[in-house]
Amino acid sequence: MNCYEPDFQREIIYVNKVYNECSIIDCPTYRIPIPPTFPLAVNVVDCAITDIMAEAFIVGNDELDLVVNFVINVEYDSNGMSHFIQQTAQYRRRGVRLEGAIPGMNAIVLPLVRCLNCRVVDGGAVIECDVGIYLILKAIALVQLEVMGRFAPEPPECEQVSPLGCAEWFELAESGAFWPPFPPQPVRNSR
Repeated sequence: MNCYEPDFQREIIYVNKVYNECSIIDCPTYRIPIPPTFPLAVNVVDCAITDIMAEAFIVGNDELDLVVNFVINVEYDSNGMSHFIQQTAQYRRRGVRLEGAIPGMNAIVLPLVRCLNCRVVDGGAVIECDVGIYLILKAIALVQLEVMGRFAPEPPECEQVSPLGCAEWFELAESGAFWPPFPPQPVRNSR
């Protein structure tokens, strides 16, 4: 007796499986010195984070190291004149525990980094910024799965377009002849 629906087939797919994940929440303070050729700061107008690059490495069983590099962009006021300064910054953590992570797996980081608050210190020679760090760390590996599946139904047409030519092409498309899309799948006998 065949217990499968007739249009379902056994398929082998390769996917990245998440073995475990965790989050890191932190709020470090970064000191940004005003360059000697710039006037001293009176107050901070705006702050933004750009150029975020995050990497994690599995360094041992259940253990990761991570590095997040970013640029802090600050606009400050010096008695009515706006000035802009940038500083490259880094957030680093070693020995982060993530159960199930083993060497040979990949680690990914999903970063959210925001400038939260800045203030002028040291008589206007330095700006301190609190930076909100929220990171999702994932230990992943490419695995082979056997699934019972079929192709998803053909999606509906987008906005209607009047055929300008090639009537045969439009007729084939409307008949469903192009679904499922490339590549054609081999027919397999179910066991």
